[in-house]
Amino acid sequence: MTSEIGSTSGSDTRQPRSLMEGLMLFDLHEEIRKLRSEGPWKQGDRNSRTLAKDVDFRVLLSVLKSGAELDEEDGDARVSVQLIAGSARLATESGSAELHAGQLAAIDAGQRWRLSATDDCAVVTTLAWPREKAVQD
Repeated sequence: MTSEIGSTSGSDTRQPRSLMEGLMLFDLHEEIRKLRSEGPWKQGDRNSRTLAKDVDFRVLLSVLKSGAELDEEDGDARVSVQLIAGSARLATESGSAELHAGQLAAIDAGQRWRLSATDDCAVVTTLAWPREKAVQD
C-alpha cells in the first residue's frame, strides 16, 4: 500500500522518501540526533520531520528548546503527544498536565492544545482526522 500523499521532495540535508508504506520503522534516537544536527535547531528553537503522512493520518517528530511551543488552533484531529526526552507542559481546553520522557497524552478531536517545552525535549505527535473530513479539506 502506498500513500495518497506520495513522497517528500528532499532537501539539501534530507533525502526524498515515501511518506507512507505498508510498514515503516524509525529509530527515534537517531532521528532526534539528526534533527539536532540541522540548521533550524542550531539557529532556532525547534526542528521537525514528518515521519509518516497520509490524507487522514500524520506522525511528526519534533525537537524543541526550552520555551518553544507547538500548538493546534483548530483541534480538528484526535492527537497523541508522546514525550521521548525532556519535559513539557500540555494545555488543552479540558485541562493541563506536565509531561516527562516516556509519557503519552491523548487529546480528543475538537480541542485546541498547546505544548510548551519546559526543558529541551523531543516529542512524537500523531494526528488522526476522520477520513471524510480529511478528504474535504
